[in-house]
Amino acid sequence: MKISIIGAGNVGASIAYAMGMRGVCEKIALVDIFANVAQAKAMDIMQAGCVFCGRLEVVGGDDFALIKDSDIVVVTAGSPRKEGQSRDDLLLKNAEVVKQTAENIAKFAPNSIIIVVTNPLDVMVWTAWKYSGFDKSRVIGMAGELDSARCRYETAILKDINARDISAKVVGSHNDKMIVSAKNINQSLNLSELKTIRQETKTGGAKIVKLLGTSAYYAPAAAVVKMCEAIKEDSNEILAVSVILSDELSCGRFVRLKKSGLSEILALNLDEQETGELKSSEEERSANIKFLKENLV
Repeated sequence: MKISIIGAGNVGASIAYAMGMRGVCEKIALVDIFANVAQAKAMDIMQAGCVFCGRLEVVGGDDFALIKDSDIVVVTAGSPRKEGQSRDDLLLKNAEVVKQTAENIAKFAPNSIIIVVTNPLDVMVWTAWKYSGFDKSRVIGMAGELDSARCRYETAILKDINARDISAKVVGSHNDKMIVSAKNINQSLNLSELKTIRQETKTGGAKIVKLLGTSAYYAPAAAVVKMCEAIKEDSNEILAVSVILSDELSCGRFVRLKKSGLSEILALNLDEQETGELKSSEEERSANIKFLKENLV
């Protein structure tokens, strides 16, 4: 399997490293506008593979031709969030980057599956789908698995238990309106505990941005690797990812993935209030997509 990553910054390089060390694929291509950065990180990752004597080929550069014959292309290119910014603040700027990237993926890796990581995530999934021309089943976004991991983290801390004993899935938009539902957490929570977990999960990314000055990268990378493993292995595992729901909407859902991409979108398990919150959030996503339709050249 060959996996390519567009953007060799913190997130992209962390994905490539984790992918290589877990042996998800034999070939990795790192593409970045800064060719030297991509080449240097490719060399470093390949040398790390030599420590463990694994079979790994990693190349880097600024030429999109490097992604030829990729099974999966991960898009991380774009500006990361800075302190004080919301994910939506990056909308038009990053949409231009994702548009160009999607067009190049269609040119050089027309049979690949696209996994989008660039923020604002749900709208960037739509952008990648729109400008790649790919089937909806072959364009998905990493967000729900990251948000779910943060939910497990917060639950483990609050309940003082091992995260391995916690099952938690977060659905909806990758923003502060994500749906953290008690129905999708396998722990008994009182109202106060649920409120705390919801708040801490929703602000999990912002807390890291405030401390670090930029977005998180290790946990997002791990979530991408998990998705790639599910695709490679035809996994039957339920994952939370962003998908294309209509011509003007992309948002997080519970799904199953297979080698050809999206296999199944599962029914949601939400109460009436959460369903209303999700609908409101999706209306905002649709408004952002309509804005891009009018302003993205």
